[in-house]
Amino acid sequence: MKKIMIILILLFMVIPVYAFANDAGYEGGIANEYEYKEVVFITGSPVVFDGKLTVSQSTRSGTTTSTYRYQLSSSDGGKLTRTLTFTTVDTPKDQYNQVQSNTTLSRFSETITEGGKVYRLSSYDFNGSDIKSINPGVDYFAGNFAGRKVYTLNNNGGTIVVDITDKTVGYSHAYGSVKTQQINYTIEGKTVSNNTNISWSGTANVNVSFTVSSDLQYVTNDPNYISFRGGYLLSQAGQDVMTYTYDLPEFDGSGNVIGRNTGSSSASLDEVPQEKRLVVPDVRDINGTWGYDDILKLMSMEIFPNDSKYFGPKLPITRTDFTVAVAKAINLAPYTVPKMTGYSKSKTAEVSPFVDVSTSDSNYGYIKAASQAGLISGTAPNQFSPDKPLTRAEAAVIFIRALGLSNLAPSGNFNTGFKDDFSIPAWAKRDIYVANEIGLLEGDSYGNIDANDTLTREEAAAMISRMIDFMMKDLTVDYVQKVINY
Repeated sequence: MKKIMIILILLFMVIPVYAFANDAGYEGGIANEYEYKEVVFITGSPVVFDGKLTVSQSTRSGTTTSTYRYQLSSSDGGKLTRTLTFTTVDTPKDQYNQVQSNTTLSRFSETITEGGKVYRLSSYDFNGSDIKSINPGVDYFAGNFAGRKVYTLNNNGGTIVVDITDKTVGYSHAYGSVKTQQINYTIEGKTVSNNTNISWSGTANVNVSFTVSSDLQYVTNDPNYISFRGGYLLSQAGQDVMTYTYDLPEFDGSGNVIGRNTGSSSASLDEVPQEKRLVVPDVRDINGTWGYDDILKLMSMEIFPNDSKYFGPKLPITRTDFTVAVAKAINLAPYTVPKMTGYSKSKTAEVSPFVDVSTSDSNYGYIKAASQAGLISGTAPNQFSPDKPLTRAEAAVIFIRALGLSNLAPSGNFNTGFKDDFSIPAWAKRDIYVANEIGLLEGDSYGNIDANDTLTREEAAAMISRMIDFMMKDLTVDYVQKVINY
């Protein structure tokens, strides 16, 4: 089996703990650990090439240089050799929690041999730009690129010009990532056959999606004599999908255009799944509770600690416990207090952002990280109220901040749809609206949201579990099935 080699040379760069699909470049192809595949249209027919893609990257001071080397072949003996080097400059826009990136092509070479003809890339203009929105739990990005390729055919047999436009959108988080590209090609050919000049044109559209998704399932054990009946299995798998349509000329044996060649097709590549068995909690006070599955799930993921045999499902959850649980659920790295050395003792000691949270508190790292990320704010200036029970309104705000989806709420005055809409605090109304829309928060049997009521630990577990399911499943459906529509 042909292999894809991914060589990542990352210098002076901090890598977030996010899951990404294999880098397939800008040519409309797909890739897994072993293989790369793309479709080429310049011959007048769609030709699928597959083989080896080697990616080398280096990053220094916000500038990334990426080199893609392709060694591909088609089923009828065609060959494609290509080397492309791109330079991407990242510009942080801290006031917006965004990063703006601009990409240019610095070097290129490409030769395609197909059907007894040789196509050489003589010029390639390319520019691309994207914007990434940085949020505590999910990063979203959107971008575009445009390019023009000019090929020479058999040295003096004419030219083929390919104009390219792209629309890219995607996201990444602790449980997976999605990137979708919609690439449009306009092809103009001026070729020579039997001393006759022939002009032709065609179009093609390629949609590709790169998906890494996670799934969590409870697996029972078959033997009767075993110390635990089962446990959770966390699986992660990747799939790249390519669909394409084309409207190209149909040629006769002499190279003359005699009609149109139209159609569509698709291809996909799967990555090797990754599986991880989670810990088996020993907790004794959740049997018979309506939130049993959610509590067991989060304790297996170690989002809630396994330091006691009693969870206390009906007790109110504190602001500290909820903050730490959500931070762990979105894989927010805890802040680490710098160690004081002989050299640094003269410097200012660590200062907590909240007067009621000590820097020696065992949860300080998560609370400060959540504060720095904009996930939480205080109950009063410089006060966090760590032991205060959390309200449903506060929970909704934290969830939507984690997901970065506050802007989905209507502008101006609006009604959330709950019967007790009048009692919802103004600062939480937008987030409660969004949390209800995406299924994280729902009203009681009377249609009330009870925004100011405190949240039990069981209710908190159910809501955090739904947030994880939203990240694992709903986002993938929205980006892949609705955008790519394959």
